[in-house]
Amino acid sequence: MRTERVHWIDIAKGIGIIFIIYAHMLGASDFRHLFYSFHIPLFFFLSGIVYNPQKYINFFAFLKKSAKGLLLPYFIFAFISYILWLIKLKPDNLFSPEIIRQFLSIFYANSNNGLMIFNNILWFLPTLFVTRLLFALIAKFFTKARIIIFVLMFFSVFGYLFSIFASSIKLPFGIETTLSGVVFYGAGFLWNQSEKAKSLLFKYKYLLFVLLLIVGNYISNAEFNVYGYQIDMRLSHLNNYFSFYAAAFSGIFAWISFSVILNKNSLLEKIGRNSLILFAWHLLIFNYLTEILNAIFGLNIMKSIKLFIPLIYTTISITLIFSINFLYNKLKSIFLKI
Repeated sequence: MRTERVHWIDIAKGIGIIFIIYAHMLGASDFRHLFYSFHIPLFFFLSGIVYNPQKYINFFAFLKKSAKGLLLPYFIFAFISYILWLIKLKPDNLFSPEIIRQFLSIFYANSNNGLMIFNNILWFLPTLFVTRLLFALIAKFFTKARIIIFVLMFFSVFGYLFSIFASSIKLPFGIETTLSGVVFYGAGFLWNQSEKAKSLLFKYKYLLFVLLLIVGNYISNAEFNVYGYQIDMRLSHLNNYFSFYAAAFSGIFAWISFSVILNKNSLLEKIGRNSLILFAWHLLIFNYLTEILNAIFGLNIMKSIKLFIPLIYTTISITLIFSINFLYNKLKSIFLKI
C-alpha cells in the first residue's frame, strides 16, 4: 500500500535544500550564519517526522532499508565525485598518499580534516544513516515519550560536551555529529506523535512563523557577534548550548509553519522530493559553473555582481540538476523499452 505524501513536508524539504544551496555561496561575512543555525537541524527534524516505528519492528529490516536509501546513494555519489575530481586534477601519480587518502575517506565517511575534498557535502548522508539507526534503537528500548525526551536531553548534553572537549576528534560516519543530530531527529518524531503539539502549530502558524523567524534571527546574530563564526554541526561549532538549540528549533518551526501556510506548492514540492540529488550534486555544479562564468564574463564582472551570485548559482544549479535528472530518466525509460 502506497503512503500518500504530505505536501507541507515536501515544501519544507524544498525550502531547506534551497537554503543549503544558497548558504554555500555566501561568505562568512555575509548573513550565512542565519541559515547555518537551522538548515541541517531542519532536515534531521523532518526525517524524524516520517519515522514510523510500527513499519519496521524488525531492526535489521530498518537497517537494510536505511542502507539502501542513504548509504547506497552516498557511495554512488562519492565514487562518481571522486572520479570527476581525479579527471579534473590529472595527477601524475594515481597512487600518491593524498590520492589514496581521499579514496579511503569515502569509507571513513567524514569530510573533516581535509577529507572528501572531492565533494565534502556528502558527509550528511552517512551521518543521517547513523542517526536513524541510533534513534531506532532508542525508540525500540524506550517506548514512553517522557523517557525518550530524557534520553534525547542526555544526548544533547553529551553531544555538546563532545563538541567542546573533543572537537578535534572526527569519528567515522560523522558519529560526533549524530550525538546532536539525534536530538532533532527524535524531536521531529515526538512532535509528529503529539496531536496537541501539531494542532497548536497549525492553529497559530502565521503568528509562529513571524515570531520564531524574528527570535531565531536575533539569537543567530547574537551568537555570531559573540563567537565570530557561525554554528556548524559538521565542524562541531555549536557555540552556546542554549542558543544553539533555541536558534535551531526557532528556525525549524518557523519554516515548518511557513510550509503549512503554503500548504501546496508544486515547485517547492518537486524540489523537496528531489532534495537528495540536489544536495549531492550542487557543490560540483558550483565548481564547474564558476570556471565557465569566469571564462565568459571575467573575474571583474563576477566581482561586481557579487550580491547576486548566490541567487544566480542557486537557480542555475537547481535547473541544471533537474534537467540532467530529467534527461537521465527519459533515456533510462527509452532503453528499458528496447
